Amino acid sequence: MIKKKIDIQDTRELIGWAYYEMKWLTESQAKEANQKRNELLQSISGRVNSNFLGNKIGPGELSPGCMTCGQGTWSCIFINCLCTANCFYCPQDRKNKKDQPPVESGLIFDNPDDYVDYLEKFKFKGASFSGGEPLLKYKKILTYIRKIRERLGNSIYIWLYTNGDLIDKDKLDALKEAGLNEIRFDISARKYDLKALKMAVGIIDKVTVEIPAVPEDYEILKKRLPLMKAIGVAHLNLHQLFANQYCYKQFNDRRYTFLHQPNIPVLESEMTALRIIKYATDKNIGLPINYCCSIYKHRFQQKAYRERFQTFIKERYEGSTESGFIRRLAIQDKPVNIKKLVKMFQENKCNDSLWSLNKDTSELIVHQSLLKYIDFNRHGLIVTYFAPQLRNVVDEEDENGKQIALNSSRNIFIDRKFVHEMKIKNPVTIKSFQKLFIRKMNNGDVFKKFYRDYDLKTKADIDRMMNEKTRLDYLKIWEFIGSGLYEIY
Repeated sequence: MIKKKIDIQDTRELIGWAYYEMKWLTESQAKEANQKRNELLQSISGRVNSNFLGNKIGPGELSPGCMTCGQGTWSCIFINCLCTANCFYCPQDRKNKKDQPPVESGLIFDNPDDYVDYLEKFKFKGASFSGGEPLLKYKKILTYIRKIRERLGNSIYIWLYTNGDLIDKDKLDALKEAGLNEIRFDISARKYDLKALKMAVGIIDKVTVEIPAVPEDYEILKKRLPLMKAIGVAHLNLHQLFANQYCYKQFNDRRYTFLHQPNIPVLESEMTALRIIKYATDKNIGLPINYCCSIYKHRFQQKAYRERFQTFIKERYEGSTESGFIRRLAIQDKPVNIKKLVKMFQENKCNDSLWSLNKDTSELIVHQSLLKYIDFNRHGLIVTYFAPQLRNVVDEEDENGKQIALNSSRNIFIDRKFVHEMKIKNPVTIKSFQKLFIRKMNNGDVFKKFYRDYDLKTKADIDRMMNEKTRLDYLKIWEFIGSGLYEIY
C-alpha cells in the first residue's frame, strides 16, 4: 500500500499540472485491469520464456543484444537527435531542428576513440547506435563501428536502430563489413512496410523488428507476424509506450490510460503486447518475441547504470544493494560513546578501513560486518542510500566525487546523489533490518519473529509496530529488484 501511495505522489510531482489533463484508473478500473492482465498471463503460462525475474516475457530466445542489456553490460550512444519520421509516440522533441553531438549517459563523445575507451573502461559487452534516425549520420556510424571492432574485436556485440527510410544495399554491405551484428527496424514508423527488412535479411546477421506496442495497430501487426517469420526476421521486440512532455498530448488524443509507475507507461500498450504474444503462441508463429515493458527498463537498466559506476565511488565501509544503490550504515552518538565503539573495533582487530569517523566524532560509519559488535539497545542505526551519477565536469563541492581517466586527454567524473535516509531506533527493527537486507533471510520468517519480539503493552505500541514494519517494507524499494510485471493502479 505504501508503494502505491508513493508512486501516485511521485507521478503527480513529476508531471505537475499536466496530471489533471491525463486519464488515470479508478480503483475499480485498476482491479479489472489487473484481472484481465492476469488472465492473459495465465493463458500463456508455461508456453513462453520468463527472463530477468519475470520482467521480460515472450516466446523464443532473446537477441544477444537484449541479453547484454539485462546483464547490465549494454551501452547505447545517441549519435544524433534529428529524424526522417515524426511518430506520435516519440519521446524526443521533434520540433527541434538543431542536431546534437553523440551522447551516452549524458556524456558527449565527439571522438570515436574516446567512446571506445569508455566501452573498454567500463567493460561493456554490447553497444548500440540510436537517434533520431542514426543513418542520417551514416558515415560517422561507420567510423565508430570500425573503431570499436579494431580495438575490441569480437568481444562486443554491435547493433543499430533505424526506421529504414535511408536503407539501401550499399549501406547494408558497408555496415556488415564494418562489423555490425544486428539491425533493428521500427516498422511502425512506416505503416509496417517490410521492404527494408527483406533488403537487410541475408546481409546483416540478425534482423530484428523493434516497435512500440501501439493499441490501434494490433490487427495489422497480427497479420505481419507470419510474414516477418517467413522473411527471416530473427526477433520481434515490443516496447510499452510511455509518456513524457513531448508525447503525452498525442496520447491524450487517443484516450490512452496512464499508469502510476516509473516512466508513466500506457496500460493499453501493455495489454496489446500481451495479446500479440498470446496470438503468436496460440498460432505457433515461431517468431521469438520479447516484451520490453517500462518497468523492466526502470529496474534493470537503472540498476546496470548504478552498478557500473558505483565501484568507483563506493568506500570500503559502505555496502551495495541488490538494485545497485550504495548503502551507508551509521551510528550517531556523543563523541565519548563513539570512541568506545572504535576502541572495541580495534580490540577485536577489525580492519580500520571498515569504519570512518566524521570530523567532530559524533558519527561513525560502519561496514555491515561490524554490526555484530554493536549493542543496539544503546544505539540507533541510520541507513542512507546513494546513487552514482556521471558528469562531464567535476562538482567542486562534492568531496566524494572521483575523476576517471578514459585516456591521456579525456576525463569523466563520477559523484553520488543522496536518495533516501531512514533513522531506526527500535532494536527489534534494527535486528529485522539486518536479517532482511544483510543476511537476506526469508521475508515471512523475519516478520514472524519481528511480531513475536516486539514489546506490546498498549494499542499505541501496536500502531508503532505496524509503522516500523511499513518503514522496513519501504526500504525494499532501494534494496531489491522487483520481479514480474508491475501492479496496475
